[in-house]
This record gives sequence, C-alpha cells and structure tokens, in this order.
Amino acid sequence: MGPGEAPRARSLSFTVLLDFSMRVGLPRLGLSALVVFLMAIPASAAPKPWYVYYLDARETLLPAKDYTRALQNLEQAVRLKPESVLQEQTYGLEFIDYLPYFYEGKCYIGLGDFNKAILFFNIEEKKGQILHKEGLYRELRKLRADAELAQAGVETAEKVKRIGEQVVGLESEAAALNREGRHDEALAKLATAQGMAKVLDQATQARVAERTQKIREDKTRADEARLRAARIEKGMTDGNRLLADGNPAGAKLQFEAVLAQDAENAGALEGKRRAEADILASTTRAAREALLRDGRTLFQAGKYEEALRPLAEAASDRDATEAQDLLSRARRYVEGIQKQKEQRARADVLLAEAEKLFEDRKWAEAYVRLGSVLEIEPDNASARARLRTAGRLMGDETLDRLFPNTPPVLSFVVPAGQGRPIQTSTEAQHIDVVGAALDDRGLSRIQFLQDGRVVDQQDLLDASTGELPKEQQLRHTFDLAKGANEIKVIAVDGGGKSQEQVFLVTRTPLLYEKPWFLPSAAASSLALLGLGYAAQRTRRRRALRSRFNPYIAGAPVLADDMFFGRQKLLARIMNVLHHNSLMITGERRIGKTTLLHHLRKALEADEGTEYQFFPVSTDLQGVPESGFFEAVMSDVLEQLPLRPETRASLRHRPDREAYDGRDFSHDLQRVVQDLVARTPKKVKLALLIDEVDVLNEYSERVNQRLRSIFMKTFSEHLVAIMSGVGIKRIWKSEGSPWYNFFDEIELNAFTREEAEALIRQPVEGVFRWSTEAVEAILAYSELKPYVIQKFCIHAVNQMIESGRTTISTADVEAVRPTVLFERPEEIARMPEIASA
Repeated sequence: MGPGEAPRARSLSFTVLLDFSMRVGLPRLGLSALVVFLMAIPASAAPKPWYVYYLDARETLLPAKDYTRALQNLEQAVRLKPESVLQEQTYGLEFIDYLPYFYEGKCYIGLGDFNKAILFFNIEEKKGQILHKEGLYRELRKLRADAELAQAGVETAEKVKRIGEQVVGLESEAAALNREGRHDEALAKLATAQGMAKVLDQATQARVAERTQKIREDKTRADEARLRAARIEKGMTDGNRLLADGNPAGAKLQFEAVLAQDAENAGALEGKRRAEADILASTTRAAREALLRDGRTLFQAGKYEEALRPLAEAASDRDATEAQDLLSRARRYVEGIQKQKEQRARADVLLAEAEKLFEDRKWAEAYVRLGSVLEIEPDNASARARLRTAGRLMGDETLDRLFPNTPPVLSFVVPAGQGRPIQTSTEAQHIDVVGAALDDRGLSRIQFLQDGRVVDQQDLLDASTGELPKEQQLRHTFDLAKGANEIKVIAVDGGGKSQEQVFLVTRTPLLYEKPWFLPSAAASSLALLGLGYAAQRTRRRRALRSRFNPYIAGAPVLADDMFFGRQKLLARIMNVLHHNSLMITGERRIGKTTLLHHLRKALEADEGTEYQFFPVSTDLQGVPESGFFEAVMSDVLEQLPLRPETRASLRHRPDREAYDGRDFSHDLQRVVQDLVARTPKKVKLALLIDEVDVLNEYSERVNQRLRSIFMKTFSEHLVAIMSGVGIKRIWKSEGSPWYNFFDEIELNAFTREEAEALIRQPVEGVFRWSTEAVEAILAYSELKPYVIQKFCIHAVNQMIESGRTTISTADVEAVRPTVLFERPEEIARMPEIASA
C-alpha cells in the first residue's frame, strides 16, 4: 500500500456510507455514531473497492515505472472486477474506462516478459471494450507488435547461438572424417555447415569456406594418388603381358606410360629396357627408319594413336632423336584426349549420383557431387544451376530452423479492399487484378482462378539457374459475367506453403453518374499508396533478413533482369546476323560470354522473321588443336534435336580416335540438311564460339580448314559469332583468311547511363543508393561492368552488416581496397568471365 492510500480509502468509504444513509433515510444521530465507529477502525481493516487498486496502478505506479507493484494492484482489481467496461461509475459521479488487462500488458512489457504482454493484450482485445477507444486500441496494437518483434528477437538470438554451436560440431566431425580419408562425407558435413553459416557472421562463413577448400584439396590429392596407383598397376600388368606375348612395341608404350606417372619406377625402367632390346634384336636400322617415316606421316595427319606403335619401335635407337621427340608429342596428345574422355565420363557419373541424391532430398551430398563436377568441367551450366538449387535448399533448411516457413505475402493494388474475401463491384466487362507476391524462400507458382477454374498459371523456376524469384508482380485481366464472379489468386513458395486471396466481384449496370464515383477513386488512390508503402516496408525487412544481394561478380550473368547495357547492341546484332558472321572482341571481363548467352536466348525466341535460327554454343578454352573440330561437332550433336537417321550417317563417333576438318565438313552438311527439312523458313545454323583466342595457338592448317568450311555450298545456312580478346592477323596462305568473312564488333565499357542503371535498378524498391555512393562507383570503376558489379555486391553486403537500407559513400569507400586489389597484369591472365 503506497503513501496516502489509507486516507483515500477512508474518504471513499465515508462517501459511500453517506450516499447509502441518504438513500435509506438513516437518522442523523445514528449516522453520526456510525461515522465515529468507522473512524476508529484501523485503515488496514477498511476494505478497498476495485477502482482504488486500478486507479493507483494506472495513475501512480505505472508512470513511476514501478511495474511489479502496479501489476499486483491490477491483479487485485481483476479479482474484484474481472470484466472490462467503459464509463463505469466509481463513487459519486466519477466515471472511468476500466481496461485492466491492457495495463497489465504494459506492465509485462516493462518487466521484459513479452509473451505475457502479448497474452494480456489479446485478452483485452477479446473483451471488446477497447475496440471503441480508437487511441488506446491503436496503442495496444503498436505495443503488441513491438512485443512480438522483441520476443522474436530473443528467440532468434537463441536459435542463432544454437546454430553456431552446430556449425562448430559439424566442423569437428568433418575434420575427423577427413583424417580417416572419408573426404566426400567430410565435405557433406561442411556443405551443411556452409548453409547454416549464412545466418552467422562473416568470420564463421570464411572459416567454413577455408576448411572446405582445404578438404577439397586433400580429396583431389587423394583421388589423384589413387588414380595414379591404378594407372601404374594396370600399365605394369599390361606391359609384362605384352612383353611375354612377343609384342615389345606395345609393352614399351605401356612401360613409358608408367614412367610418365613415376619416372623412377624400377620395374618400368627394366621393362622398357627389355622391350627396346627385343625391338633392336628383331628389326634392322633400315626397318626402323621406315617405321619412322610411317610414324611421321601418321603424326602429321593427326592420327596420333596410330603413330604410337611405329614411333615406339623407331625410337628404340638411342640416337633416333626425331623418333623420340615425335613419340613424346604423340603420347601427350593421346593422353590429353584420353584424359578428356575420362573426365567427361567421371562428370557424367557424378551428375547421375547428384540427381539420385536430389531425389532422396540429400542436398548436402548432392552439393558435394556437383562441386566435384565443376572442378572437372568449370563451364558445365547444368551442374552450376543444380549446385545453386542445392545451395538454396540447404539455405532453406537453415532458415526453417530460425524462421519456420510462412506462406507468401500477397498485396494488391486493385481491386482495393480488406479481408478475405475482398468484395467489390464494377460496371465494366473486365477487371484487372494487380499486385505483388513476396516470399523469402522464393515463389514457385502463381495461379489465377475464376469461379473455381484455373485461367492462368505461371511456373516461376528459372531453368537456367535453378533459382526462384523472391518477388513477383501480379497482373491478370478477367472477363466478367453479369452478376457475381469469384476470382482467386494463389501464390505457392518453394517450400510448398501457399497463400490465396479471394475477390467477390459483382458486375453491375453502367452508372457513370453515381455520386460515390469520385470519392471511391480517391479512396482507391489512398489505398494504393498505403499498400505500396506496406509492401515496400515488408520487402525491405525481408531483404535485410535474407541478406538480399542480386549483384553478380565472377560468373556470367544469365538472368534477364540483371542483363544491362547491351540491349541496343543485341538488337543491332539481330538485325545484321541474317547475312553476316560476327567477331566480338574486347578486353577480359568486359561481358563477351554474357552477351553470347543472351544472344543465344534471343535467337531461340526469334519468330518474327523469315529465318529460323538453330544456335549452338561452344567454349574453346582448354580444347587442343587436335580436338577442335570434334569439340564443335560434339556440341552441335548435344544441343540440336537431330533425327536418328541423320546421326547414323555422321562420321562423328564417341569411340573414334581421329576427327579432322574433312569429317567435320561432311557432318556439318548433313546437319544442315536435317534442319532444312524440318521448317519452311530459311535455316541458319548459328555457331556461338567463345574463347576464340585459342585459334591463335593452332597451326595454319586448321585455320585454312576453317576458311574452307565458310566457302562450301551449304555455308549459306551457316553463321558464326565468335568472341575473344583478339585474333592474330597473320596469314601466309593464298586466299583471304577466314576472319575476313566476319564483321568485327568491339565491346567497350558502359555509358554513364548504362552504368548507373546497373547500380540502381537491381535493388530498386528494396534498398536505396545515395547519389554520392553512385558517383563514387562510377568514378572508381571507369564504367567497366565487372568492376561495377564487384563494388555493388561488396557495398550492399557492407550495408546489410550495418542493418541499414541505404548504401552510402562510406560503404563504397570501405570496400574499395577489396574491390581494387587486382593489378592489371593479374586481370589479363585471368580466364574470360563476363559480368555485365
């Protein structure tokens, strides 16, 4: 009981008594005696009515932040009077609003017990009286929302702490598995840890990534050692067998293959010595010179595997240096081709294993297999897309631990309204439903239904990247029947959660002159502004929580909404490509690979002309001269749906050892014939060849053969788009070189407007760029797309770490040393990676 409570209790009791005596007509003398008796009673013995406890808590203890005593008084008031009521009489002519549960909720917020605060706010709301007090009800909703956010923060912090502990545990398990040589299992543990670390600090993410790289290196060394041991064992077995069977040349090749793996292998050295002794004993010098001529001829014809045997015998003479040199070179070519085949076969096995793991929902194990595929074939687009999908699914599992998946958020501009369903009427024959869907996990499908029937469905998975959009604009026009129409929009996220909004639309006769027409339009505008503001707030909050960052640095840009600055050039290319082949040149990382990717998509979608394009993409990086034509034809056969009879007529075979320009020309003619037969349009087989700089290292013979292909009769159906840093313009043969058939287009840095669009538009409506930050990036990047993307991705991460939604100059300056660490000579040595 606080100071001053006893006198107040006595005065209240006296007032009640006086009121009672006047009502019942008690004699004045009896009243006086009763008053004297009551004044003699101790204050502590006087019973207090409910409003004494309530008012003392509301007016005195709560403002003084004495939440514990205020709560005790409110609990006592509720025991005496459990129901909330407005304008309840206390004593005399005093009336108050009695809302005890609301103030109990405020006490619990002050004490930091957010769950109980939410509970008592909900009780007061359910009682219904506070709904009639607009100001107090608005305060209740705000306080409850704050309590929900605070409680979520407490729970999230605890979950993040537990996830951090789990990451450390997974790292320990991975280290133990790695020591046992179980590298794939160790990498799967770290892949899981990597997915979980996305919600932790950058230091933890970097630590997990570093340990993952170390174990990958251990795995690579172990795999190479295992393969090396297997090759040595097989080579020794085959060599000894061939030697015993009287085939010293074959035995010598096997022993030399072993020595290529282990130059000090005593058994192989002895086996080679015996094989050479047998060859020298069984052949004459003249015979060996003849074998050298045969081997030389085969080598020059590109038949390296056939050249091995005669060259092996000819090289048995210690002074046969030409034969030894040709043998060494032929063996390197054959081993290179064999290694490519082995790697392709290994990649196919790993991809199949990854797909099986996808079916079993083992995302981490699938992630490891796909990572191994990309180590073998860095440009395997299918594996990279599936890797992103596996990473996203692992990330979703982690988010489920922190934030259980919730249905998508639907926000509509029109038709305007609240609740489910939204009821509206219109005089028009059509109605537009316009809005947006948002989801942290990504949206997989949007459906539009009318009267229970699906009228449109959008499947949103990007097949090229495996990504789901986190935001999708919604727009559909419905034809309305007279009377009632039920319209429904359903959004489904990547985790299967769905959200729907129902509109009950009544089509009424045209009434242009109704008095409510203009006010209704004004209300719709206000609702539009409110919904837009709410959607933007939701989008920014979710973007910060999910660490939204759309910029790409270090890989080709595949998504259409991130393709900036080259649209005019792409349109220009589409206008001239019907009659001209093109050479696209430019410095490294200027965006050539990205341009080829989007050119391919434009060619596939081109239906407005008399031509039909059949694009085929080829990357020449790592392709040796001997494998050039085979590599291009392999991509043609892989990417075009040719008829079985056409494929059967081709010289290209998986098991064929040699495939030259004549074979390529033969097969290309039959491919064109197949394409011409399937469409009435004019056919253009478009070869999109990246990293064409490799041709600089090829002999003039291959370049001559390439020229002859563009001179064939079927070349009217052939167009090529090649990209690279540049072609050496050295041509010694007669006739015009092949590159003279090409128009050259040089890719330069962006214009200022293009660069600014690349900076601002990817995060428009989610984050904001300060003008000064944009100007700083434009200045530092020299308008080069790769550098712009790199600045943006680091600056946005810097901003997110600070919990803000505006990228400032300070963010740009903070990441500047990281972005500009590469020296020009380092960039020049890097492989071509488009990033615009």
